[in-house]
Amino acid sequence: MVKKKDKRVKPKLSVEHELMRPTDIWSNDGFIAKAKFEGGSLSGADGERIVFDDCVFKDMSFANSDWKGAEFVDAVFVACDFSNAQLENVMMHRCEIINSKLTGTDMANAKLGHMLIKESDARYANFNFAEMKEVEFADCNLVDSDFYECDFKQVRFEKCKMDNMNFSETDLDGVDLSNNTYDRIEVTLPKIAGCIVSKEQAIGFAHVLGLTVKE
Repeated sequence: MVKKKDKRVKPKLSVEHELMRPTDIWSNDGFIAKAKFEGGSLSGADGERIVFDDCVFKDMSFANSDWKGAEFVDAVFVACDFSNAQLENVMMHRCEIINSKLTGTDMANAKLGHMLIKESDARYANFNFAEMKEVEFADCNLVDSDFYECDFKQVRFEKCKMDNMNFSETDLDGVDLSNNTYDRIEVTLPKIAGCIVSKEQAIGFAHVLGLTVKE
């Protein structure tokens, strides 16, 4: 089967960005554009509406902070720490997260579009009920992560560790899992039709379906 062409649009970034301190974000009325943050911690929006547009984040920590409902458009995150961050209802459009920690990150009900998460540790991350369109997870550790009842449109997984991932109630039609590794994942049987798997993975699904595979 021929894979569908990647139509993900990369972040549209300015040539130059103004270097800002984490404390500067509250002096811009909740709208930060063409900014670069490098080193340090961002403590969170704590319920305040905040929008980042055309921004670069490097070696920044969002760990254990509250960013519920924040919006990120045309943003790149490199070597950032989102461990246990609260990102429910966040909106990310044309964003990339590279070589970062998302361990235990809560992105339930997030809206993610044209997004790349690459070479990142997302164990125990929560993406339940998220809407994803043109999203790619590449070379990520997704062990024990939750993707319960997500809305997938052109979502790709490339060379990820997936053991104990939860895809329950998520429609996997057209999703290619064939070059990812796992011993066990949770799926909802009526929703795996059209999912693309390797021969070895197909045997595992056969057991889930109650079939006996004769060697």
